[in-house]
Amino acid sequence: MWTKKVNALDEKINYIDVVDINDHLAYFYWGRHKDHSAMDMRLGGGTHAIYRGDSAIVVDTMNLPGQGERVRKHLQDNYAIKYFMVVNTHWHLDHITENHLYKNGSIIGHADTRKIILANKDAIEAGTLWGPPAFPAIPPNVTFKGRMDLWLEDLKVELHEFAIHCEGHLAVHLPDDKILLAADMLEDPIWIFNFDFATPETQLAEFERMMAMDIERIYASHCNLDTVKAGGYDKHFIKNNATYLKRMIADADN
Repeated sequence: MWTKKVNALDEKINYIDVVDINDHLAYFYWGRHKDHSAMDMRLGGGTHAIYRGDSAIVVDTMNLPGQGERVRKHLQDNYAIKYFMVVNTHWHLDHITENHLYKNGSIIGHADTRKIILANKDAIEAGTLWGPPAFPAIPPNVTFKGRMDLWLEDLKVELHEFAIHCEGHLAVHLPDDKILLAADMLEDPIWIFNFDFATPETQLAEFERMMAMDIERIYASHCNLDTVKAGGYDKHFIKNNATYLKRMIADADN
């Protein structure tokens, strides 16, 4: 039996700001907490949910024990959601903390996401991989590579793999809305790059591929809440991340 452990500070800040982006997309933000020991809590972030009728796709399951429960309850109480799917955009711990809430349903992710979570299961559940909190390491039970399409009634939801940020990272595209949920491939205000799985040049090419998509608005996991409320980011967000990476490469060569 898993016992949830949350420290006193986490209990105090365990609230969620909800932004209704449109009538079928919401953002759940855990806030920025400058005194928290975890970088992701200081940085600020959250997750998205896409819904239609009585069904929802929850895109990632938050960062601290209890946050994912609040997201699920909000969807049930405010949007009358009865049926859930989860999409894990990638394996990082601030995106999978409450996968266990959905372990009896479909948790969709890249094959690499499942592989990495299983390889680190003991450390995640002991709270030693990146430090506490500890939580059940539940991997995706539906996996793919490259591209996968989902449907909520007549609403198409595309999952696209990009070699940016970490292996097996997925972006969620809503083509009818021309909206991209970029998760951690685009970040504001701090961009974190990892070159162990893909070269900088490969990742720059992936930004170009993203630029070519038919998108008008972009939302990310780690972002500015006021920008979300004002309608999100545009394609300059992609260009700014790519430009930052190009400058890092140029500085490294000097």
